[in-house]
Amino acid sequence: MTTFDSLSNEANKENEREKRDPIVTKVIKKFKQRSAVGVEKYGTTLERDDLTFIQWMQHLQEELMDAVLYVEKLKSELEQNPNFPEGHIITKESWDKADKITHEGFVYVKYTDLVVYK
Repeated sequence: MTTFDSLSNEANKENEREKRDPIVTKVIKKFKQRSAVGVEKYGTTLERDDLTFIQWMQHLQEELMDAVLYVEKLKSELEQNPNFPEGHIITKESWDKADKITHEGFVYVKYTDLVVYK
């Protein structure tokens, strides 16, 4: 039997996890949302057993191929933009001093401690 205290303790633990690692928490939420969309669209979860190992690998291969296409599209957009600062380097020191950096019409927002754009 679940008690109010045990539910409260679980909620507190989840809150602490969110504070400790908000990026992981955000990704977990996205996975849950994606799962809900998949169940709605296909009427099943990944626990399905109607696909062979090779069919699962085929699905994976197609998803990875799509990912490569998305990367190429984004690279192409950057390369075709004449205002993109070729070889511009954002150092950790300059990054630490600002929430965002604006350079020649581009706004860089913090993502990691060191980001190099070329």
